[in-house]
Amino acid sequence: MKRWAFTDEELRLTRIRVKSLAARASQALVVGAIAVAPLALTLWVLWLVLQVAAFVGGLMTGPFTATLLLIVPGLEGFLLHPVTSTVLNIVVALGALIVIGLMAKGVIGRVVGQMVEDFITRIPVGSVVYGSARQLISSFQSPTEGAQKVVLIEFPSPEMRTVGLVTQRFRASDTGEELAAVYVPTTPNPTSGYVEIVPVDRLVWLDWTLNEAIQFIVSAGVIAPEAVKYRTTGHPDDGDSPPPIIPDRP
Repeated sequence: MKRWAFTDEELRLTRIRVKSLAARASQALVVGAIAVAPLALTLWVLWLVLQVAAFVGGLMTGPFTATLLLIVPGLEGFLLHPVTSTVLNIVVALGALIVIGLMAKGVIGRVVGQMVEDFITRIPVGSVVYGSARQLISSFQSPTEGAQKVVLIEFPSPEMRTVGLVTQRFRASDTGEELAAVYVPTTPNPTSGYVEIVPVDRLVWLDWTLNEAIQFIVSAGVIAPEAVKYRTTGHPDDGDSPPPIIPDRP
């Protein structure tokens, strides 16, 4: 049986070719991942939204579907099919959001909303969760204060900076020092993150809007301005009034 024999030079060239192919494949893999990442992130967020919509819609369509099947048993195969039920639940959930949005603009909707809010705030746990969520959302709805809310803080080490969002300002009860609660979103999911308490004079106030900050975080820094303040700390210097400071309790 004939055996193949390779010279040292042939083996060296073969190793070089293999390493070159591996390097090209690795580079192509990284480029492909970067190219697909925005689409994958968008699809992932959309999938999460649709999952929540399907769950909420299922809570609303469940009694209706059960009643309809009692009247027309022949629709069981159609209504209980996974695709049909999921699509129906999503459509119902989105339709309910549209109706709620339209009603919220009217007098009746505001009255009903206030009644629901009063009911929730009477529940011990519900009042804490609902009140905190409402304050967090309201703190980011004012476009005039958007530039004052985006800051850089020293995190996770003094020589590094991380984008954060100021959610509240208050004073230290022992020293009187002005402090800020800063929410630090994570990449690429800004709905999770950390809450840091930072002295106001250690903050770097940026002139970014909230949308610009979220784009920077979600894109992992790909969408960013050409220049950004990095060392100038202290109070915001854009001329607008800063967020209110909660006074000490007597």
